[in-house]
Amino acid sequence: MRNLKSRYGNPYRLGSLLGLACLTSAHSWIEYAYVIAPNGTMVGHIGYPRGFKPRSDPGWNDKIPQWLLPQTGSAAYSGKEVLNKFPFEENPKQPVLEAAPGDHIALMHFENGHVSLPQNQPNKPKNRGTVYLYGTSEPKEKENLFDVHLVWNKDGTGGDKRGVLLATRNYDDGRCFQPNTADITNQRVAKLKDNGAQNSQELACHSDLKLPDNLKPGSFYTIYWYWDWPSLNPDKIDMDKTADGLYPWAGSFMRGDKVPNGWTMDAIAHNESYSSVIDIKIVEKPKEFAGKDAGKEAWVSKQNVYSMGVQDQMANNFQVNVGGPGNSGTGSAPTASAPASAPPASAPASGPAPTAGSDAASSNAGAVATVTQYITVPPTTLITTVFKTVGDDNKKVRRSEPAPEQSILRLTNAYPTGTPGQHSAAKQVSSAPPYDRRRARWF
Repeated sequence: MRNLKSRYGNPYRLGSLLGLACLTSAHSWIEYAYVIAPNGTMVGHIGYPRGFKPRSDPGWNDKIPQWLLPQTGSAAYSGKEVLNKFPFEENPKQPVLEAAPGDHIALMHFENGHVSLPQNQPNKPKNRGTVYLYGTSEPKEKENLFDVHLVWNKDGTGGDKRGVLLATRNYDDGRCFQPNTADITNQRVAKLKDNGAQNSQELACHSDLKLPDNLKPGSFYTIYWYWDWPSLNPDKIDMDKTADGLYPWAGSFMRGDKVPNGWTMDAIAHNESYSSVIDIKIVEKPKEFAGKDAGKEAWVSKQNVYSMGVQDQMANNFQVNVGGPGNSGTGSAPTASAPASAPPASAPASGPAPTAGSDAASSNAGAVATVTQYITVPPTTLITTVFKTVGDDNKKVRRSEPAPEQSILRLTNAYPTGTPGQHSAAKQVSSAPPYDRRRARWF
């Protein structure tokens, strides 16, 4: 790979300046997605969200993918907001993600300074907002926010029962950073340096989750990514507890929900949230990986962080506890009760994804595996962020998707199989035959 500094100047400096100068206009959405193998490696072919357009397209700007709720200028929800900015397309121009029932997937977003430069936006939740992930096999042409958020539940019994709450995530996954000189970025690069982290290369944030086990191959499964990102009133709420996602959603007051924890509307100083949508094509899982013990204890901790899932997310779909009927709690917003219990594994096709208590989830958590055999899987395209100067006004723009003029790092991943206790070293076997996706149709 060509040296980024020599080709584009110093991206370390440019990234820092861009983050400081443009933070207020930069927000987030699903950028791309991958399947995650049990060893933690992102594998297979990249998939894109609805309405995706490459940043290299003429006229691209962040208002195209961005979907702000409520709309700019509105202080409160109207109740008519829709989650999907773009309609479903069965054959979109950009590839969709293909995944099998029960697969783990990574939905990626850029932190855009919301994590590494928190001083630029004071009084935001310390977890940098909560990402709620809802799944359905029956999406509507216009999916109403108030019909879904904190109504669909883990059990699939909420609202109109068309969908479920699949997962909750902290917007800050604990690893991601933007190229800049901030202390948070420097600390994370230092912590992850043995896994290849570089200050000049942006590390995207993960929302990793396990898909339901009983999705129907040949169908599409839609996931709504909803990021609640209000400004809070520190005199009316315990800001330290917001690190665990404990703060109210403004819509709960407007909808007349029972709000837990004694919260009142004046805890929210400014209402702000964003949504993004991805459609996943469900494919068959190959027979050789269908057994409940397949991939158990296969996690490999020493691998390239730019193509590596987040282990604790793969172990549990729920980082932020959500109360309410069907969620093993009370109320209609994040609560301070104990972590939610695992939902049943045998749910409807739109049903809840198993959490750490299920065989499938527990097979992906734990110590680094000792293995006897490696299969080479298709290369994963790692997306680097490059800041380059374009146009007469020398405007600095960010490029973060594969394009001819970009510097792309391709990594061949080693996928471990076999039983523990037979080899203590994890290394790639160069003579292993390539994994034939056309033959096995794993991804």
